[in-house]
Amino acid sequence: MGIQVHNLAYVHLDGATLLKNISFSISKGAKCAIIGANGSGKSTLLRMLAGIVAPTGGEIVNDEHTYLIPQHFGQYDDMTVGEAIGVSEKITALHNILGGDASESNFGILDDDWDIENKVLSALSRWLPEEITADTPMSALSGGEKTKVFIAAASIHEPELILMDEPTNHLDTQSREAVYDFISESQATVVVVSHDRRILNRLSSIYELRIGEMRYFPVPYDEYCGIIQSEQQSAIAQLENRQKELAKAKRLAQTQLERQSKQNTKGRGQAEKKGVPRIMMGAMKNRAELTTAKLADMQQAKLQAMAEDVDTVRASVRDSSAMKVNLSSSGIHYGKILARGAGVNHSYKEGAMLWSSGVDFVLNSGDRVRITGRNGSGKSTLLKMICGRLEASCGLLEIANDANIIYLDQEYSIIDGRKTVYEQLSQFNHGLREHELKIRLNRFLFTKETWDKPCSCLSGGERMKLVLCCLMISNNMPDIIIADEPTNNIDIENMEILARTLREYRGTLIVVSHDETFIEDIGITSEINLE
Repeated sequence: MGIQVHNLAYVHLDGATLLKNISFSISKGAKCAIIGANGSGKSTLLRMLAGIVAPTGGEIVNDEHTYLIPQHFGQYDDMTVGEAIGVSEKITALHNILGGDASESNFGILDDDWDIENKVLSALSRWLPEEITADTPMSALSGGEKTKVFIAAASIHEPELILMDEPTNHLDTQSREAVYDFISESQATVVVVSHDRRILNRLSSIYELRIGEMRYFPVPYDEYCGIIQSEQQSAIAQLENRQKELAKAKRLAQTQLERQSKQNTKGRGQAEKKGVPRIMMGAMKNRAELTTAKLADMQQAKLQAMAEDVDTVRASVRDSSAMKVNLSSSGIHYGKILARGAGVNHSYKEGAMLWSSGVDFVLNSGDRVRITGRNGSGKSTLLKMICGRLEASCGLLEIANDANIIYLDQEYSIIDGRKTVYEQLSQFNHGLREHELKIRLNRFLFTKETWDKPCSCLSGGERMKLVLCCLMISNNMPDIIIADEPTNNIDIENMEILARTLREYRGTLIVVSHDETFIEDIGITSEINLE
């Protein structure tokens, strides 16, 4: 039967409408993705499909045994692994029975699942180090390890429907490949919310959630992109034509009103010369004014209809199509040594070094470098040493004194949450006047309504765009941009904006990312491997 969704609606407690009259169906055994901008309601929709969140309207028909792999895990930090994945009670009941407590409640909890302990051990060992067991506190695990715990649990519960919310966030390349294989091999219906385009291209269909509407595309992601690109080219051309027609209509309307006004004036002059009585003159004036007013009303109605048509077409043009970003080049000449490391290492505990042997590297201006390694291999640590946030515990680390470095982490914490959008941009301003700053904000899709919005309320994509806007107005373009998993908290459209911007940036680029498509898009040419 699969899933049937009819006129689904969801309204936040503050009254804001997130979803309205959404209808779609997912066939049993399908492997599909739900995509959309940050804040469009994808995660909420998954939670409703899982029965965790109740819709405020409409109906979901889903009789399949459903399992959700969430994106965020903070709510499980006070639990053990076994409690988080819902197996602790069964394991306890099994131990009680084997220990002699043959109560009806223990048998009811176990529900003939005598192999539960072996299934848990087998599933966890497939995805995680041996020391992680059902008794391990969730708070002791990394984000990637928590994700793997829940993926492992899917094979324990054997659901008919698996819902996955950003399952490759925080995972290294090897673990991502394992997730891809898991999805391909699963016999269940699989619904994925993800901005990982490698996953999206392994799925047979795309559901796009945009501006409160759901569209279905029975193709993998790359083919979907081709369809959207064709639609956007048509929409942009249509918008340009409609805008030209509106401008032409406004000029014509103004010309007609001016001509009518001249005719009225000429008519009054001729009447005065002929000695038309004053009472007749008044009647003629009233008729002329009524004619002019009627003409103005007709023209206004026509222009209003045309303006509404322009707005409708404009709404179909996506933000990423309208936004253009160009970062100027670094002023440092190509090939200059900006950073050098020889036997560099770091110790978080006295005497325990992060790497078994020190790291050696040379970074020249213009280099485009990717730092690779498994989760926990120290990629972020090396980045922080290069940008001066951490000192090397041993070895030689030299950074050029005149190198201007910008560090972008996945939270874009260069943005000050205490400032408004306009105040944050002003901090990077060098000589632009207020109206010029606001023009720049509009170009980066920050409308007038957002200028006084606190930066703490911005989504990941909005924070990223504000950072790019700040860099563009700064007359001190960074020599090195260091980006640490910069795509984890942004949607696909914003990821493509970021990739296009970094690809065109001509300074030195150092990136940590497990998103292979993003790496290909930004033109990485060399690698520092920390395996």
